[in-house]
Amino acid sequence: MGDSGSEGASAHYVLATGAAGEQRLRLLDTVYGPSTDRLLADLEVRPGMAVADIGCGVGVVACWLGHRVGATGSVVGIDRSEEQLALARRDAAALGLSQVRFSVADACDTGLPRGSFDLVCCRSLLSHLRQPARALHEMSALLKDGGVLVSEDVDMTVVSSDPPTMAYARVAELLSGICRHIGSDPAMGAHLEALFRTVGYSRPQVRVDRPAFRSGESKRLWEYTFLELVPAFLDAGITTAAEVAALTAELARLGTDDATVVLHAPKYQVWARASRTD
Repeated sequence: MGDSGSEGASAHYVLATGAAGEQRLRLLDTVYGPSTDRLLADLEVRPGMAVADIGCGVGVVACWLGHRVGATGSVVGIDRSEEQLALARRDAAALGLSQVRFSVADACDTGLPRGSFDLVCCRSLLSHLRQPARALHEMSALLKDGGVLVSEDVDMTVVSSDPPTMAYARVAELLSGICRHIGSDPAMGAHLEALFRTVGYSRPQVRVDRPAFRSGESKRLWEYTFLELVPAFLDAGITTAAEVAALTAELARLGTDDATVVLHAPKYQVWARASRTD
């Protein structure tokens, strides 16, 4: 689970925002960012392009895009969390990226001009939404003819470890449970290609990235995600304080056990080019 941008109601986004969630979001980029960078480079993001990043969170991808489009291009990042955007604006200013700006808006009603962008992207957004197709329609409407729509999302149902552990099997169950509780799809990544087809793209392209780590902070992304979600799990009644305590201890042990590899949720990357004939 990643950046925020859901349809109006803040209850849909159950992870921390602002400074409280910044460390996990930056760790998420450490884990999944390299494949994002490769895809956007392969899609030839270049100077002068106009780009929109929907559900931009703390602006990591937006700032990367800002470097690529240069002073002659523009990037607008949209998120519903002013806390997230305050951090994004801070970082863009520190990097001298005056071509990158950020606005508070809903992913399903961005207020951005139609038919104005060469690239519209989102990462770890649609898995938070009750109406992901509505958001994808909104993003598609922002594209120029020939522009590219890109969405990346994960399948949280298959977070696991090698050798298999009860702790990570239970984390996957809890992640699925909280998504069902808020009305979103925990396996959104695996369903992205079909979602593109439902909004009118007949030939979407797909890549899959599944990072795995034996050691280091990157190994612990889903452990930290679990910890951030504990209040939501308890509020939803899908676990108990006693189970949380036991899982917290076991995940911490596994996080420093080099004999265990954590297999992160696979990230699906789906993209398509807008065309009046597609």
